[in-house]
Amino acid sequence: MKKTAVKAAALMVAVLSALTLVFGTATRASAVSVLDQLIEEIKEAKREIKNVSSLSAQKLMLGETLTMYGKVEGIEPEKCEFGFYVRLNGLFWMTAQSYSSDSVCEWTPTAQGDYEVCIKVKYKTKIEKQYFNIRVSEPLYNHSYVSTSFLQQGETIELTGNAEGGFGDVQYGFYYQENGSDSWTTLSDFSEANHITWKPQHTGDYELCIKVKDEDDQYDTKTFDLTVSPVLTKTPVSFTVTVKSPISSPYFWKCSVEDKGIVGVEVTESAPQIDELRAYVLREYRFTTIAAGRTNIKLSYDAHNGTEYVLNYDITVDKGLNVTINHTDGTYFERTLPKAEQIKGGFALKVEDDKSAGRWKCQISDNQVLEETAADMQEDGYSVFQFHTLREGYVTLTLSCSSVTSMTDSYKLIYNLYVDKDLNVKMRDCDGYYIEDRELPGLITE
Repeated sequence: MKKTAVKAAALMVAVLSALTLVFGTATRASAVSVLDQLIEEIKEAKREIKNVSSLSAQKLMLGETLTMYGKVEGIEPEKCEFGFYVRLNGLFWMTAQSYSSDSVCEWTPTAQGDYEVCIKVKYKTKIEKQYFNIRVSEPLYNHSYVSTSFLQQGETIELTGNAEGGFGDVQYGFYYQENGSDSWTTLSDFSEANHITWKPQHTGDYELCIKVKDEDDQYDTKTFDLTVSPVLTKTPVSFTVTVKSPISSPYFWKCSVEDKGIVGVEVTESAPQIDELRAYVLREYRFTTIAAGRTNIKLSYDAHNGTEYVLNYDITVDKGLNVTINHTDGTYFERTLPKAEQIKGGFALKVEDDKSAGRWKCQISDNQVLEETAADMQEDGYSVFQFHTLREGYVTLTLSCSSVTSMTDSYKLIYNLYVDKDLNVKMRDCDGYYIEDRELPGLITE
């Protein structure tokens, strides 16, 4: 390049001298101007420039914007043009901004991954390139959950790791500590396994922890409370038989239980009522299971005019203190005999439907404490689940939403409940993941 420039300058001098002899000084002045311009061009071509471009960040979260700055040393930036290009590793280059005088370019990636960025500085025919590597990740969210917050000793709890977002493969770690302890015990250290079961050896209160991490060293931790109780005594169920009696003689009804060690009884009375112009009193006999066995309940009404009505209920109480009515017979004021009906409480849950996510379904941990009254009902874009409380105790209610083709749940709601002796339901705690920006639904009680 240097020899070429010298030869070109010598040639111009020779031409300049010849032109001066033939045409005079005016032509010579014009030739001098051309020569100066040529020399300047030669100098510019020899000037060294350096691409010192930069980026606003080396890491981005999906949805964030990267700012690319085109910078140059050795020449005025106004004389240059800048081009900005990006590509996902292994794929083709995409133009974020073609060559222009604008030295700043903003770009927002639409997918996570490792990207390569190229910023080019162009001056005349010279192009200087600068390359960068960036990583685009998604925020990592921990949607992990446990199957219940209450166990009886000897029972098993399930811990499930569930993560959303993150970069690359996600790993899960499972830990616990007893109440009052300063250290955590590892159930399962970080691995791709996202589900374990655990049977606590001691009663008491525990804190559980599920951690998630991704390849980009993002971590998210979620903790849960767990109570492990001694094995509880089975709680009883109650059922009623309600009979009518004339308002003038409601106390003519008598009740006897063949084996009072199997069921107990108490009686209540309601205010007088009128049915088809006949006044009467309802007399309710409430029975509560005590122990397993089979017995007979007898209700009799002696009108002291020779008329006697008798109702017999043959029942069985199992080891779980559940009752079965084996047979009912007798005579009564009416053609239909009064039924023995279990006393129940009730509540409902209303969850929003998302057709793209699938259909809601229900799971109950203890069907002796809680039962679903019927299949879910549809109501203005919601699924409504109704439940009966049956007896005192702890129970976990889980609602999950998944499609027929999906192997994972789109949404999951876990309600840890306590039903008191009056069959009122109280929420101990709730957890889960639901439709974005929606609060977890509360219990609907009367």
